Amino acid sequence: MVKKLLPLVACIFLISITSYAQPLVFGLKGGLDMTKLTGQSFGSNYTASFNAGVYATSKFNAKWGWQTEIVYNQGNEAINSTGFTQIYLPSQGANQSTINNGATIGAVTVPFLITYKLNNFFSLCAGPQFSYNVYTDQNMFVNGLVPFNQTDFWGCIGGKLDLAGVNFYLRYNNGFTDINKLGGDAWKNRQINFGLEVPLLTLKKKK
Repeated sequence: MVKKLLPLVACIFLISITSYAQPLVFGLKGGLDMTKLTGQSFGSNYTASFNAGVYATSKFNAKWGWQTEIVYNQGNEAINSTGFTQIYLPSQGANQSTINNGATIGAVTVPFLITYKLNNFFSLCAGPQFSYNVYTDQNMFVNGLVPFNQTDFWGCIGGKLDLAGVNFYLRYNNGFTDINKLGGDAWKNRQINFGLEVPLLTLKKKK
């Protein structure tokens, strides 16, 4: 996992250095997720979970800027046992008792967002996001098979409310990658996250 994230961290570092003419803000963030997976194997409703991590943000000019993050997101997905066993038969190792169980997927996500400041209080953001699944807890197959791919690519759009430097964010994240490595049913992530950003450190270029 570390080797996969190193290029992303290096990219973030280079962007930070090149934009250092503007103040560079680092902080903590955390909040709630509403997540679901598409496909016949999972429920159609969003379920609650959480997100927590760190962020860095800076400006290109008075209106435009950027933000990047390293965040842990946990998705708790409800399994549709009927739909699942219609595709994956018990003879293939499918666990028919999954109706009372869900699937938990923990992922480290790294978005890179372009931000636009509407006024002193509201700003918009959009951009791509990469995620790497680091944890799964599920009982979908009796042989313990993990059917999820580890990587995912997303598109993100959202906004935030700035109250004296403390931000309340709301974002919709759409997964483009089918994370079902078995085939037969397309599982794509859908996520709404909202929460609080708290700045901890502001770096300013010395004159």
